[in-house]
Amino acid sequence: MKGPADDPMAALRAATQRRPVAPGAFQQLGDALGELGRFDEAAEVFEAGLAEAPDAIILHIGLGYIHLRRNDRAAARHQFETARTAAPQRRDAAVGLARVMALDGEFAAAADLYREVLETQPGDWPRRIELAKCLLELGQRQDGEAMLREAARAGGLGPALKALAATPHGRFFLTRSAAAKFLGV
Repeated sequence: MKGPADDPMAALRAATQRRPVAPGAFQQLGDALGELGRFDEAAEVFEAGLAEAPDAIILHIGLGYIHLRRNDRAAARHQFETARTAAPQRRDAAVGLARVMALDGEFAAAADLYREVLETQPGDWPRRIELAKCLLELGQRQDGEAMLREAARAGGLGPALKALAATPHGRFFLTRSAAAKFLGV
């Protein structure tokens, strides 16, 4: 006979029904549904969790990322700003808000947030790439390319190459080796 322990989703759904409320259960279920591409259900789970625990920062952040995946940037921005106001040290809220800002063409503000994130975690090469893309969009080619070189040397050669070629103000190379040489790898 199967029970909730045999079905991880059922177990998570059951955990969201327990009292006192466990925001982590809502977060895990919402994230799992989001990974399955079930964004509407995921949003409902995060919203239900916030109805029970409105101060749960992790639920605001999770809902923000679901809205971002649904391309509802206004709703995502609201959730990330709410989280940043309540917990300015939350790195995941800063990254989410920076993504929204970059998508909305607010490259300078996004770059400032990415710099803030990199102050606390300088080895975060994916955020270096995001910062570099913002710098390239701002016309700060030398700084952006330098940031891409750092990311490529730290292990992000493929994503750095993609960012360099895909950014409207980036560069395009005919061979991967020429691009790798340009990035100093």
